[in-house]
Amino acid sequence: MKIAIYLRLSRESDDSASLDTQRAAAARWLATHGHDPADTVEYPDAGVSGAKPLELRKGMAALMADRPDVIVAWKLDRFARSVSEFLRLVAWAEAHGVAVATTDNAIDTTTPTGRMVATVLAALAEWERGIIAARITDGHATRRSQGRWSSGRPPYGYQIVRRGGAAYLEVDPDQALKIQEAVNTLVAGGTVAGTARLVGLSEPQWRRLLKSPTLRGHRRHKGELICEADGITPVQFADPILGAAELKSVRERMLALATGQDRAPRRAAPLCAGLAHCYKCAGRLNGGTSDKGVPLYRCKAGHAVIYAETLDQRVEAEFLRVWGSYAETVVRLEGGNDLSAEMLEAKEQAERLAARMATAGPLMMTTMENLAQELEGTYARLRAAHDPEVREVPVPTGRTMAQAWEAEGLPARARLLASMRLRVTLYPKAREDRLTVDWGTEDPYEAAMEAVEEEERAANEA
Repeated sequence: MKIAIYLRLSRESDDSASLDTQRAAAARWLATHGHDPADTVEYPDAGVSGAKPLELRKGMAALMADRPDVIVAWKLDRFARSVSEFLRLVAWAEAHGVAVATTDNAIDTTTPTGRMVATVLAALAEWERGIIAARITDGHATRRSQGRWSSGRPPYGYQIVRRGGAAYLEVDPDQALKIQEAVNTLVAGGTVAGTARLVGLSEPQWRRLLKSPTLRGHRRHKGELICEADGITPVQFADPILGAAELKSVRERMLALATGQDRAPRRAAPLCAGLAHCYKCAGRLNGGTSDKGVPLYRCKAGHAVIYAETLDQRVEAEFLRVWGSYAETVVRLEGGNDLSAEMLEAKEQAERLAARMATAGPLMMTTMENLAQELEGTYARLRAAHDPEVREVPVPTGRTMAQAWEAEGLPARARLLASMRLRVTLYPKAREDRLTVDWGTEDPYEAAMEAVEEEERAANEA
């Protein structure tokens, strides 16, 4: 008889359920049931969760491939922590004539009663796992509401400190100084890529940090700003590194970079510079002129050449056909108006007023009621204006893309084509239609942001 001993441990540091503990229990079970230890084979899964599917566990997969006569584990939860996975194991065992047992004798699938007990115990194991998961989730939510740090590395600019046995975030002076210097450089005319090097972050990391509420001492959870019970006041996880006005200036600078508002136009560049490619070598077509001074697009390797006017007119016609009826949008910054402190003051004032009204006589009641009404109005205005998170919002300009095309010059048109991810392919003269025009986007706003940020990265890397 071939006996398999299945050993599983979720964490190496769990001494109470260590592999040695499980191994010793299996040895006692073998001796009690008169089995020869020489007939056993161990199948360990160290550091593997009981919720993981059977086939994705290295040890269990090998066990199922070998098809022993009996499988023994320390306890039910070593096999699985979900009813569905355990029942799959039982079904597989029955199909292949394999008995399943545990060293505590809770399971013996060779009998109907044993199969029923195994199913009930598996359900309890799954319930326990769900309770643990819910407890962990609730614990994280409680810590977030209290402004405490739950787990993981702190965001750049902050460090973890412990107070009263709990973890909190605190400003890291050295990193905060680097952030302030980088922000000043960025607002004064720097770039995102250039200032990322000042703080020691990659450009995507730096960009995400500047667009998040982290530097205001706030946090997001699942995309939403974490607020107090009133749903308005952001939970303050730590002192802010940047003020709301500073952060808004940063966002405005990033927006200017992304939309190309501060770049000098490259007047000598052709309309489709960098956007037209050769059919054969896929290289970009360079601008140039013929012997008679007529502007051209030509392949650097000499595979193809075309008059610039011919290509540009075709691209213009395709742009107006595909995008002409779309509404033009520009990006505006909204938010950045944090009035939580003012609202808190109004609440405190209302509480003091309520305490006085509780003991006031008829003579003062009218005056206090008027004050309470004024406070209500003040709080309502503050609440309506409270919008602490800065957002980039597309706003229609009132004109179509066709109208924008007609109103703009060559540099702006070239940026517009790049934002639509234009790709023109030039073929030989023998082909009836020498040009194919493709657009790599279905969203003009998103494409514009991504394309210009890509240009900015390429310019800084160069």
